[in-house]
Amino acid sequence: MQNILTQIKQNAKRALAQTAQALLEALRREGTMPFATGHLQNAATYVDIGDIGGGRVAIVSDTIYARRKYFHPEFNFDQSRNQNAGGRWFDAYIHGHKKDFAANVFAAKFDL
Repeated sequence: MQNILTQIKQNAKRALAQTAQALLEALRREGTMPFATGHLQNAATYVDIGDIGGGRVAIVSDTIYARRKYFHPEFNFDQSRNQNAGGRWFDAYIHGHKKDFAANVFAAKFDL
C-alpha cells in the first residue's frame, strides 16, 4: 500500500510540474505576454518547482517591470512581435475561456 501512495504522490508532482510548464508554453505560443526584446517572456519567466513537495508550483517573472506590465493593461503594448500582447495575460486561464486548461493538462499528465 505504501508503494502505491508513494507512486501516486510522485506522479502528482510530475504532473503538476508538467502542467505549469505547459501553461508557460501556451502563454509563449499565444503571444499574450509583452515582447519588446523577448527577455520577459523567454528568459525572465520560468516555472519554479521549489515547493512542489507542498503541492505548489509557480510561474515566476523575475524582472522589476513584470508586475507593472501585468497589472496595467491600459499601457500601449507593442503588438508587432506578440500579436496578443497586453496586461493580465493569465486572466483567460484563471476565469476566462481557458479556465479548464490546467485541470485538463493535469488530468492528462497524471498517470498511474
